[in-house]
Order: sequence, then structure tokens, then C-alpha cells
Amino acid sequence: MDRDILETKGSSLIELSFVFAIAVILLGAAFYSAARMRQAVLAKRTIQEMDALADASVQYYLGSGAWPQEVVDLRSAYLSPEVTGNNPFGNVYAVAGGVSSVTVSTALPKGLITTGSSGSGIVVHNQGTDDLVSVTRSVESTTWGLQYEKKNIFHQ
Repeated sequence: MDRDILETKGSSLIELSFVFAIAVILLGAAFYSAARMRQAVLAKRTIQEMDALADASVQYYLGSGAWPQEVVDLRSAYLSPEVTGNNPFGNVYAVAGGVSSVTVSTALPKGLITTGSSGSGIVVHNQGTDDLVSVTRSVESTTWGLQYEKKNIFHQ
């Protein structure tokens, strides 16, 4: 029995380095996937922040009769003081008011958001290494309401 143990061969250096290389490749793929998932979460957070900025801009317009010029104008009454005006990737939010609508836009890393994956209110323009993402809100879209008359459909 002792002879069998002494006669068995150990792993060669090539076999060990092959196993190590496979482990490194798997770890690299896992880290890359985790980084992409983190970017997708940050992109979703950016869209939520843009929606909040657009809604706050409409409320600002309804209260003052003019569109905000910057995110700073919204901080006092419509947003929390912690809002920095930058998206999670460090790019600035731009607020631009028109005649009856406001557009909030920012730059995101290319390919994180597509129009189909983020809803119909999102517009994506490809610009080199970044995408310009915009959300537009109009005053009319927030103040409409359904009016109806209650009618007795059952005869008593």
C-alpha cells in the first residue's frame, strides 16, 4: 500500500498553471459582468432622477410662470437640498424650457440606455463615446383630467 502512494505522481506545473488560468478567466468575466450590472443600475437611477427633475420643473413652472434655468432653481421648494445637479456618472443635468414643455438631458456612457428599454418618454442621441439622453414634459400632460358625469344606469 505504501508503494502505491509513493509511486503516484503529483500535478505538474503545466496542469496547475492551466487550472489557474481558467480561474483567472472566470474571475475576470464575473468582475466584468458585475461592473456592467452596476452601470445598468446607475443608468436606471439617472432616468429616475431625470423624471423627478422634469416633474419638479413642471411644478416650478406652474408656481412661477417661468421654466427653471438650472437645477439649483429647483432645490429650495421642489427638490431636496442634497441634489447636486450631476448624474451618478458625474455628468451635469441640463434643464431647458420651451414654450409649453421642459427637457431634462444628460450624458451617459454609450450603449447603457436605448429608447426601447427605457420607455417612450426617453430620447437617446448617440454622440461619440457618450449618449445624450433626454426626457421631455409638457404642462398639459400634468394638468389634464378625466371629467365625466355619473349617470344611473339601473332603473329603480
